[in-house]
Amino acid sequence: MFEKKLHPRLVTLLLGAGMAGLLLSGCGGGSSSSTGAGGGTGGRLVSPGTTPFTNVSLSSRAACQANPHVAGHARWTVLVYINAANNLQPDSLLNVGQMASVGSDGTNLNIVIQWKQANVCPYFSTVNACGNPSFVGTHRYYLLPHSAADVTSIENGNTSSLEDAAERLPDPSTNVNGTSDMGDWNTLANFIQWGVQHYPCDHLAVVVWDHGSGALPVLNRSAGRVPATRAVSQDANTGNQITTQQLAQALAASPQKVDLLAIDCSLQCTAEVAYQVRNTARVMVASEESPPGAGYPYDTWLNDLKNGGANPCAAGESLLTDTVNNYPGYANITQSMIDLSQMGNVAQAVNSFGASLLSHVSDQTSLIYNARFNAQYFEFPEYKDLYDFADLIRTSSGVPADLQNAAYNVENSLTGTNGAVMAFVHGTGGDTLSSGMSIYLPGPSEPSSVDTSVGYDPVYSSLGLAQDAPQWPAFLQAEKQ
Repeated sequence: MFEKKLHPRLVTLLLGAGMAGLLLSGCGGGSSSSTGAGGGTGGRLVSPGTTPFTNVSLSSRAACQANPHVAGHARWTVLVYINAANNLQPDSLLNVGQMASVGSDGTNLNIVIQWKQANVCPYFSTVNACGNPSFVGTHRYYLLPHSAADVTSIENGNTSSLEDAAERLPDPSTNVNGTSDMGDWNTLANFIQWGVQHYPCDHLAVVVWDHGSGALPVLNRSAGRVPATRAVSQDANTGNQITTQQLAQALAASPQKVDLLAIDCSLQCTAEVAYQVRNTARVMVASEESPPGAGYPYDTWLNDLKNGGANPCAAGESLLTDTVNNYPGYANITQSMIDLSQMGNVAQAVNSFGASLLSHVSDQTSLIYNARFNAQYFEFPEYKDLYDFADLIRTSSGVPADLQNAAYNVENSLTGTNGAVMAFVHGTGGDTLSSGMSIYLPGPSEPSSVDTSVGYDPVYSSLGLAQDAPQWPAFLQAEKQ
């Protein structure tokens, strides 16, 4: 029941069109102003109901620089890895139809998809687990512009218009008996390598489309049991999933650095995921929360990319804006744009924060408990908004100076002038204190959302952030209350 695209998902509250908050670190814009609550150099800007604005300071960031044009290359190639071998299959039809409404032009934009559908999904317990597949297997397509009638047919489950020789590409070399295991990171790596080779570009975007569960895989670890659902890209036909570490491995196999990694899955904008992929992509767009069932609005975003998309940050910002504007009635929507080159600073700040929390775990037990209990959380409640937790610590009465300073440094690493969170957007529902990046923060007796463990999950220790910021997991394991 914890899905990227649930049918149904959380309680939906009414939200007026355009009622969203957008944060861009370093400066204000429009009618926005600092709330004064933030510790970062740029403050925390939360402005529901205002027009999203552009942070001019982003123009100097390395992550935002346009790559030089190479003769014969498209400006953008977008590789979309659609793992619809699960109950999201109906949503895949909608999204592919949206993509086909825009289509490739070979000059500004190539849209290439690898799409799996299945008729047997034993590793998913929901009714109609595989949906109603329009084909069975794993196919590749180079999407060209389609008529409105074709788009309607695709969205209704008739994908025959995609079988033209100009669009239907050779099947993946990873296919066995007509299909690939999309829960295997090698399959994703193969798709990226093949896509870069055959569709050269100035800028490369990779979209991972499916379920997600934050930084940890969903496993039933009792003896003899197989994976139950997912970390990201859960293949309910095979029972496999791509872990956070494997996602980084797949991206690292690309012959060309990924300019924009967009994760159209639940709960993936965590410090752990962003840190793991920091060396494999420039900009990441993902959600702290569980997004709506229909996913990204690929028609508006790809149209923006086709006609604009001058650099990775422009492409990421339009994805955030288009997404929130597409769901005016969805109160708990969140999306963030992360400068992955700044995740080393976040890890250092988190490590120092963890050390300070650990040193006060006995004399500040109530303060730590109250901050954790009151911090913004998401559909998996062990993931808390990192900025909000730090801010609650920093602004508490009587907080020791070292702990206050460590909390400030975390906030600054996120929303300061060179903070990792370049932009975020949220609705006006229950996630209004989200600030762009969550972190694993379970209580000592809190049941896990991903397996049968309680409190700290030892699997967390294998993540890059846990290893390079060891004081954070040390604090998590020492919490008293």
